[in-house]
Amino acid sequence: MKTRLLHRSANNRHRIRNTSTNRRGATTVEFALVAPIIFALFLGAIELTRMNFLRHTAANVAYEAARASIVPGAGVADGQAEAMQLLSMVGADNNVNVNINVTATTVQATVTIPVSANSWSLGRFTSNLNIVQTCRLRRELTQ
Repeated sequence: MKTRLLHRSANNRHRIRNTSTNRRGATTVEFALVAPIIFALFLGAIELTRMNFLRHTAANVAYEAARASIVPGAGVADGQAEAMQLLSMVGADNNVNVNINVTATTVQATVTIPVSANSWSLGRFTSNLNIVQTCRLRRELTQ
C-alpha cells in the first residue's frame, strides 16, 4: 500500500511537469495581447486627467484675468499679462488665446486653450479640441 502512494505521487509530479512545459511561452503571448490595451487605457486616463486640469486652469485664468482688468486704471494688457503668467506657471501656454473685452460696466475674459498643443500623450484623440472658459465681472467704478 505504501508503494502505491509513492507511485501515485510520482505520477502526479510527472503530469505537473508535462503541463508546465506545454504552456511554455503562454504568459508572453498573453502579455503581448493584453499590453497594448492596458497601455492605451493608462495613457487615455492620463490624457483625460490633463484635459480636466486644463479646463480648471482655463476657468481660473479667465477669472484672474478679468479680476486684474476690473481695477480702475488697469487695462486689457494687465489682464492678458496676468493670464499668460498663470498659464506659463502650469506649462499650458502653448498657442493660448486670451481675449478681454472691456465695456463701461463689465469686463469679460475668454481663455481658449488648444488641447493638442498642451497635451502629454494621446494627441490623436484631442487634435481639434479647444477648451474655452469665459468669466464676466463688473467693473469697479470710481466715484
